[in-house]
Amino acid sequence: MSQKRSSRITMGPGGIVYLLTTSLILGASIYTQANLLFWGFGLMIGGLISSVGIAWYSLRQIQINRLLPLHGVVGQSMVMRYQVTNGSWLPVFSLVITETWGPGQSGWKHEGPASSSNPNGPRLLGQPHGWVMHIGGHQSIQAQSPCWPVRRGHLRFDHIEISTSFPFGIVRKILQVDRSDRILVYPNLYRINHHVIGSLLRTDPVGYKHIDRSGGVEEFLGVREYRSGDNLRLVDWKRSARTGDLVARELAQLSPPRIMLLLDLSSHTATPTDIDRAASLAASLVCDAYLNRCQIGMAVHGAECEVFPIHHSLPHRTSILEALSLLTPAESSNRPLLPAEPTVIIRPNHADPPGTARGRGRVLIATNLEHYVTEVDPADLLTQRALPMMQPIRQRPA
Repeated sequence: MSQKRSSRITMGPGGIVYLLTTSLILGASIYTQANLLFWGFGLMIGGLISSVGIAWYSLRQIQINRLLPLHGVVGQSMVMRYQVTNGSWLPVFSLVITETWGPGQSGWKHEGPASSSNPNGPRLLGQPHGWVMHIGGHQSIQAQSPCWPVRRGHLRFDHIEISTSFPFGIVRKILQVDRSDRILVYPNLYRINHHVIGSLLRTDPVGYKHIDRSGGVEEFLGVREYRSGDNLRLVDWKRSARTGDLVARELAQLSPPRIMLLLDLSSHTATPTDIDRAASLAASLVCDAYLNRCQIGMAVHGAECEVFPIHHSLPHRTSILEALSLLTPAESSNRPLLPAEPTVIIRPNHADPPGTARGRGRVLIATNLEHYVTEVDPADLLTQRALPMMQPIRQRPA
């Protein structure tokens, strides 16, 4: 892939001090006519020339590619990786890799801290930095650069900047590679309180519902002829003794609990912070439902978003998280047609939107987020496999 590259050589504080010292030595040598000072002045000029020459040549054959993770999570460290290749025979030392946005040295602040061009607040806690100590000739290594997203949605990357001040720190060679990429940042994720999850599960009074499908482990469905390879524990010995043929019991599968989530953003008093908290609460509920083998669906009122039917799968969970990451309130959005009666309704604040029905599910208020969740590493919610269907819900200590 062709990359637009631009380079420049700058002089930092160390270079300015070096030039001032060189000027003092030159003045002293001219005033005193001391040969030793002239030799010292010549050595410093030689160091300056060698620094400029090495800096000019060192980054000419450097190639870099950005390797982004699948997604980020608000408030959690997101590690970006870079594939750095040195196409020259000359080794390169002390490389600093940074991300920049827009023109100039401070262009990244338009994507980072809040500014007039970015009124909705920061997207990053700081400018990403990575460091490589050494790359040998014709070698390739992988470097890392952590960053901390603070807003959900698309995070855009524009330019990769590589710099080195080797060997003396006098001048700094900067290579800028234009490469645009985007990554989706999920809302902040928490572990839902087990009392809240328990109150939302739709089960029979005696436990989980069962479906008329074989392959379960507990509920009796019927009997059938014994097949080679069946577990001997499933053999109905009494019936087999009466009929003279081996008969095996068939057990029904259990149907996981079902949760229908309605995210109601139709309140006109909701602030962007309230909406972000509501999206975070909904995303946390979706992740916890997946881990506990619950089927979950989601619909949004007050924003343009597709309706997700009740289902349980990893792609289904991922699709809902992506929709919540890009959620934006809309004034003229239509009321969604729900595939089932909502089990839980999440609202940004305590304001009761006009025309919203009451009593159709438990209402969770995003401003009371701390009452429903427990702090937990989001990696646990995104990387763990779903728990076995009959395993009880586990709650980590606060």
